[in-house]
Amino acid sequence: MSKLLRFLVDHKLLEEGKPLTAYAVAVDALGRDDSFDTQIDSYPRVQIGRLRRMLDHFYLREQSANRLYIPYQNYEIMLGSNEAVKASDLPPTESLPAGNLPVDPEQNDERPGDPSIEPDIATGSFTERLAAINRGYIVAIFAALVLLATAAFFYLQKSDSEPEVAIVYPAVIVKSTEGITNSASRATSESIHSHLVGALEKFDQVRVFDENSDPANSSQYLLESSSLDDAGDRVQLRLVDSVTREVIWSNRIEATSNEEREAGLDQAVINIAGPYGKIAQHELSKYRVDFTPGYPCLLQFHQYMRYRDEVLLERVLKCMNASAQKFPNDSYLMSVLATAKNVAEKFDLADAIDGSREDFATRAAKIDNNSASATFAVAQSAFYEGDCRRGALWGERAVDLNPLNSRIMGYLGMYMLACDMPEGEAYAVKALQMDPNAELAIAATVAMRKLGLGDAKAAQELSSRYLDSIPGAALGLEISYILSSAMLGEKEDARQVWRQLAERSGFPETAEPGDVLGKWITDPDVLRKLEAEFKIAALY
Repeated sequence: MSKLLRFLVDHKLLEEGKPLTAYAVAVDALGRDDSFDTQIDSYPRVQIGRLRRMLDHFYLREQSANRLYIPYQNYEIMLGSNEAVKASDLPPTESLPAGNLPVDPEQNDERPGDPSIEPDIATGSFTERLAAINRGYIVAIFAALVLLATAAFFYLQKSDSEPEVAIVYPAVIVKSTEGITNSASRATSESIHSHLVGALEKFDQVRVFDENSDPANSSQYLLESSSLDDAGDRVQLRLVDSVTREVIWSNRIEATSNEEREAGLDQAVINIAGPYGKIAQHELSKYRVDFTPGYPCLLQFHQYMRYRDEVLLERVLKCMNASAQKFPNDSYLMSVLATAKNVAEKFDLADAIDGSREDFATRAAKIDNNSASATFAVAQSAFYEGDCRRGALWGERAVDLNPLNSRIMGYLGMYMLACDMPEGEAYAVKALQMDPNAELAIAATVAMRKLGLGDAKAAQELSSRYLDSIPGAALGLEISYILSSAMLGEKEDARQVWRQLAERSGFPETAEPGDVLGKWITDPDVLRKLEAEFKIAALY
């Protein structure tokens, strides 16, 4: 990254006005050979993205008046006001028409990353904006900033004697593909490597490094790949604990086209780095009863969200509040705190977490507006405020930033369906299809949706597929199974699940459905609707 930063600065100083291409970055800065093909390999774009985020994080802490930055969809290094760059640095959304940004134009509220910035920063060429400044002074500024940034990168990765200032997430070191025998397979290998790095970096719960790196993270995993044939059509992937050398996960990808290979690699990344993927599961085995602020607490909160074990709720909320105090500049933590605040308010525990849902979401996006989780926190906040249009637009932007995160995909679908947006079903269904460990609440929403459309068989099949999880983890799964089974005439199966639900609620199986369901459902309209449907089901 330091080498790439120096290359970009030298190009800006020495060749002002000459466009910088992905090919030049790959060959001249990153050491790829002359046969590098930018059409099939996104390696330079991925590395520029890494450098952009490192610069953003560095200047967030440095709080200097001026800073280096790399505009989105650009390879050029720029010099500008730190505050102005913060205000303008929102990633573009190609799927939205011009002027249709995810904010209600009739509202005058600020949103993170508003594109309005000072004209002297936003317009004009680099030369024009700095024409009044002596060229030698510009060189001095760049040199000082480069040295400062390089030192900071080294410090942030290497220092272990200073007080903790950031959450230490698991590190994934992506190894180069082994078994390469010719130039064609070497090109495929480089494409595989860059695709894995790019896909993994979309997830906020891990930190990604090249194989020559020496991260200070306490938990480190090696993602190894081996080519099983000369063409690179068969690739073996392995996730290995770098300390114990235990193989955590392995998978073989067989593909005859780039599209098939990339789809297989994406699925592998979901299995590895998803919210409930192999890394999270392995880390949880180390921190099973650990509620220490930071990463252990985040693991516990995700477990609560998956299984909804109320026994752990107060401890989870307490450690989340402590995490907020200790790590106020962690974007991912802030985005999760927005969800935690929602949960706290739902259970009349709002005072357990200091701060508002909106403040957490806004702070997350201001810290890192290239984060899918932070962007979705803003979407979620809008949905909870009843602004469905704004929530959907921010949610779609979050999916664009990370289309591999099943939680973002599924919850966007849930919120859209709650807003009577039927297109939300496609998001929720896709989340279940791409991630076998997707949250049960997403499955429950899809099952209830199918039941509402009269497809009792599909609702029953989906519900039964997930009912083997911890009972009560998703009330909607139990309700959809009971009602769909009754509609299909399988009342004994329906009664069996009803008995379990009634018993867990502290009622006999012959109790009125409204009494049992009222234990869990507070919305009177929803409760009345379900009471009517249970009356039609006539279990007893």
